[in-house]
Amino acid sequence: PLGVLVGVCGVSGSGKSTLIIDTLGRVLDPVKHTTSVAKEPLDPGAYNSVTNQPKKTQIIDQTRKGIQSPAKFLGLERKLLKLFADSPDAHILGLDERKLGKRCSVCRGLGTNRIDMGFLPDIYTVCETCNGSGYSPEVSDVKLRGYTLPEINQLTISEVYNVFKDEETIVEALRAAIDVGLGYLVLHQPGYSLSGGEAQRLRIASELAKKKEKGTLYILDEPTLGQHMEDVERLNGVLQRLVEEGNSVIVVEHHPSLLAQFDWLIELGPEGGEEGGYVIASCPPMELHDTPTAPYIEALLEGQR
Repeated sequence: PLGVLVGVCGVSGSGKSTLIIDTLGRVLDPVKHTTSVAKEPLDPGAYNSVTNQPKKTQIIDQTRKGIQSPAKFLGLERKLLKLFADSPDAHILGLDERKLGKRCSVCRGLGTNRIDMGFLPDIYTVCETCNGSGYSPEVSDVKLRGYTLPEINQLTISEVYNVFKDEETIVEALRAAIDVGLGYLVLHQPGYSLSGGEAQRLRIASELAKKKEKGTLYILDEPTLGQHMEDVERLNGVLQRLVEEGNSVIVVEHHPSLLAQFDWLIELGPEGGEEGGYVIASCPPMELHDTPTAPYIEALLEGQR
């Protein structure tokens, strides 16, 4: 069903990811073919037809690809630069956005230098020329609300929100990141240092902050992996918010506490591997009975009464 929060559950190997990610996801949100050799399959699994397709589908995965930092990914970098360029200090010094945003020529604005270690993982060192800021020296001459731009970039998302919570241009993205439990991330934290779960939640925050049309289908694959129970509860609230805004959400998930709060459950099984791949239940959580997942959901719902 569309317009609700759907959980796809079942024992390991029952075909959840094959159905939702490898087949449905690749049909509705196809990966663009490039001239390079693809490391992963791009074509969907075998299927007969897909009907009633939503206007837009987006798979929110746990890859760090495309994430250089929370600031850049959430679109905050340019907006913060504009705020500093419009400040009294910048006007006095004659520094506009172009001059203020000039990048360090050594690290090309990354703030770090990468050392290729061959077969070992790459090593990243702080750029000594800009002291990790990524900017040219004159940026440190401009202060806004007691901070320079490099100093702001080294604050956590929650700290930046407290400094700029009256700035409409950036507050929505900051609040969205806090809502998904990422307030502790440093604004300019390198993307390579994020965990898969953090990268996925950052993608969710980006979607929450966008001025988007209704009718998008979001697909997530086990977003609770490695998360504390408090983060799981927060995640449920965020997913419900996406639905309340007129979208649909499908989540491949094992976590009973999250599944019990969904609007609809689809369970695959009855076993894993050759004995799996069948839809053995499709109903609201309170109607799930006589399946491998049912006892866990029933116990949780019974405890809530």
